[in-house]
Amino acid sequence: MASGSIFSLSMGGKVNRFFRDAIASGVLLSAISAVQATPIYMTADFSGGILTTGGLANSLGLQRTNTCSGCAAGSVSGNVLFDQSLIPGSGTGTVNIALSAVTGASNSTIFDIDFGSQPLGFHFGDDGVLGGPSIQFKNGVFNGFFFVKDFVLSGKTYELSMQGANWTMNWLKSNSSSDLVASGYLNVGNQGLTHQAYFELPPAELPNNRIPEPTVLALVMVGMLGSGPINFMIHE
Repeated sequence: MASGSIFSLSMGGKVNRFFRDAIASGVLLSAISAVQATPIYMTADFSGGILTTGGLANSLGLQRTNTCSGCAAGSVSGNVLFDQSLIPGSGTGTVNIALSAVTGASNSTIFDIDFGSQPLGFHFGDDGVLGGPSIQFKNGVFNGFFFVKDFVLSGKTYELSMQGANWTMNWLKSNSSSDLVASGYLNVGNQGLTHQAYFELPPAELPNNRIPEPTVLALVMVGMLGSGPINFMIHE
């Protein structure tokens, strides 16, 4: 091509229509993906009971639920904040979903569980956590928690281990052995999570207030340009 000449390419008709449709589809898919990725935070309460107790249970304010006639020493209760959009479907088996910090939610709102009459309380973000906390689902249905934590009380070291619907609390002796303090259960299944409610994020976190991703903005701009003929001018 001679110097200074201009090559002009005009895209219109079916080609331009295809281009506009492709851009529109890209923008739509991006919008759908953004909606699907938006967390749906829920708060809920849960409860359980104490099945067995050991020698140190009374000193920690713990009694067997079925011999306590509804007293505080036999109680197990708590609350959790979780992302409903992450709940797996049926047929997925046992799945643990890690709990995480949420803007505007305190640690005790994200996860809190209390045992007995003192009570013994454990929260999201506590020191000494060895695993979790994670909320557990079995085939898409609430199945308890995974949570392991060591704690010290009155000079003794204990370990709480929650594995799904079952939990144990042991005294960790200095000789590497352990004694059972108490063990019990959580109420699970379709009725395991009670008083469920949507958790409202602060205004800055609301999906409608989020700034669109740069890639989405770019697609929108290209889509606007694609609404009419496009001339490519190539200068040499």
